[in-house]
Amino acid sequence: MQVSRLFITFRRKFSVLLPTTTEKYYFDTVKKSNRDEVFEFLNNNFRVEEPLNKAAGMTESDIKACFDGVLQRVLKNEVSILAREKRNDQVVGCMLNSVWRRGDAKKNEDIEEDFQFGGDRKGVVTIGEILNELHESFWKLRHNHHTVLHFEISSVNKSHQRQGLASIFMNWTENQALLKSVDASGIVAEASSLANQILLSKRGYETVAATLLASRLDSNRNQILVCEDGTDRVNLVFKEFN
Repeated sequence: MQVSRLFITFRRKFSVLLPTTTEKYYFDTVKKSNRDEVFEFLNNNFRVEEPLNKAAGMTESDIKACFDGVLQRVLKNEVSILAREKRNDQVVGCMLNSVWRRGDAKKNEDIEEDFQFGGDRKGVVTIGEILNELHESFWKLRHNHHTVLHFEISSVNKSHQRQGLASIFMNWTENQALLKSVDASGIVAEASSLANQILLSKRGYETVAATLLASRLDSNRNQILVCEDGTDRVNLVFKEFN
């Protein structure tokens, strides 16, 4: 009986095929053994290229706690994906996802918020406030859902953008077999860049809440976060899967 249960678990965990290897890239799921190199990739790419991070001048010490928290959530389930360049095996992109259950919010009421940042610089603090406020509003806005997949971070190295990697990551993550393997009824994300907002909208994600960056002002009534790419808000988006 024990052997049978283990066999079922094994099949369930590895039931989603990885994307087909391309001329330049191959793919793998994110595992605990990948933690350090994924952390390094995020620090060298997402930290410096994501619009809000750029606007805040996010430093390594500012974002370390955030990356630690994201990876702790992500590595509980093998539902994230990375891309490597074939010629050198280097990570060039990843989509990090976690499983989020309604009960988690209740259990976490008295502990730290999900998105934690270091330091007290106004721009960095403001990013944390926006992300946490939107994140915490989800279960109130979608009463009929109890388990969802949460897009934590999607990032592609600047030199490898416009190669279709973001769409490959999305197609793999939206696979019904993957969602069913963790009993997820949909996918939720805090879309913090204009590019991601456009991509997710085209793929059928509904904006269920939004925070305008113009609503966050300093003591001189100046907007705290101004993004050079045209990002003017952070959207909480959701797509239901039957």
